[in-house]
Amino acid sequence: MVSVTSVRPRLAELRRLARSAAARRAEGVFLVEGATLGAEAVAAGLHVREVYLEAARADEESRVLSEQLAGTGAALVEIEAGTLAKVGASVTPQPLLAVVERPAVAAPESASGEAHDDVVSFVLVAVSVADPGNAGTLLRCAEAAGAGSVIFAGAGVDPYGPKTVRASAGSIFRLPPLLAEDPAATLEDLRGRGLRTLGAAAGRGLPYDAADLTPPLALVVGNESHGLPASLAGHIDEWVHVPLGGQAESLNVGAAAAVLCFEVQRRRRDAPTAGGTPADR
Repeated sequence: MVSVTSVRPRLAELRRLARSAAARRAEGVFLVEGATLGAEAVAAGLHVREVYLEAARADEESRVLSEQLAGTGAALVEIEAGTLAKVGASVTPQPLLAVVERPAVAAPESASGEAHDDVVSFVLVAVSVADPGNAGTLLRCAEAAGAGSVIFAGAGVDPYGPKTVRASAGSIFRLPPLLAEDPAATLEDLRGRGLRTLGAAAGRGLPYDAADLTPPLALVVGNESHGLPASLAGHIDEWVHVPLGGQAESLNVGAAAAVLCFEVQRRRRDAPTAGGTPADR
């Protein structure tokens, strides 16, 4: 086992990566906790640089995965029990933590580019979403509903933060998010490539079951507290909302996006193909 003293510089770097989006971007990596997510990252073809294992409390799955990763060139560091709690990636850390290279993804401008027009006909755009759990839910819902791309635009949470990675339940590996600084420019680019922009806002526009949700489209959701900024109104083609019962004023952005994403999936699935039968997706 490697002593905590000898790995102290590495642990300091782990703490920096756990807490700083800028550090993760600069290093081109993110942190993946636990054997289950670690195995999914590997299955998605991502490269693992380092694996930290608390051997004294590691289960068989964690031991096997760490050995497999070491065999592929990842640096395996065995540390004392309780060490990962000091990193701060989670309140109750799992015994395995991997440093994984971020996947190379196309720029937002290529999300619906000509080479992908037959695939990326449904894009989810999250503008200034602030909560890591919500960001992970958006990724998970988008993948499950068959979206071809997710774009995080504006000043929001880093989708590669530890909490978002956990909340995505592996979807971030298979549907790597795109990042964009300027939401307006991103929406205009998507419109220019033939996607309608559909803004989601409480009580605005048509109820989702009466709106045209057939692709190609970009579903645009906003910040948890403030929704979509008024400055984006000129870049939205249509507005849609989820009708509410009772005295609820609004839905969590993740819940609203789930309803809308799966309605898009239903419309795609039920749309007749060239042969006159419903499509699979």
